[in-house]
Amino acid sequence: MNKYQKIVKKFEKDRNWGQFHNPKDLLLGIVEEVGELRNIVKWEQDPEVLKKTLIKNKDEVADGIGDIFFLLAHLANSSGVDIDKAVATTIKDLRKRFPVKDFKDNHGNRYIEGKDKKDGVKKSRNFKKRS
Repeated sequence: MNKYQKIVKKFEKDRNWGQFHNPKDLLLGIVEEVGELRNIVKWEQDPEVLKKTLIKNKDEVADGIGDIFFLLAHLANSSGVDIDKAVATTIKDLRKRFPVKDFKDNHGNRYIEGKDKKDGVKKSRNFKKRS
């Protein structure tokens, strides 16, 4: 369990907020926060303008990312998932799916002529929290 996941756990416990939060509402909170971030760049298509807009609104972007991580950590805690282990497993799987030799400067979207080795990668998910 990472440092911030532990802080979120204590924060929630100190306030006894577990009684008010359930997985569905935590997920909806994450979706809501993602939507707020999306509103910063809504309808813009130019990648350079998107980057500049995010940088220009860095404080709002940071606030949204913080809110998302807080809710995600709370969801992980309530589900018994160690975020560090979950991310490590995902990175391990992505390295197998998208090896550098095949994907450097190439995307993996198989729907638009990319190559994704997803079918050849077995998920090795074991997200039990460390004690």
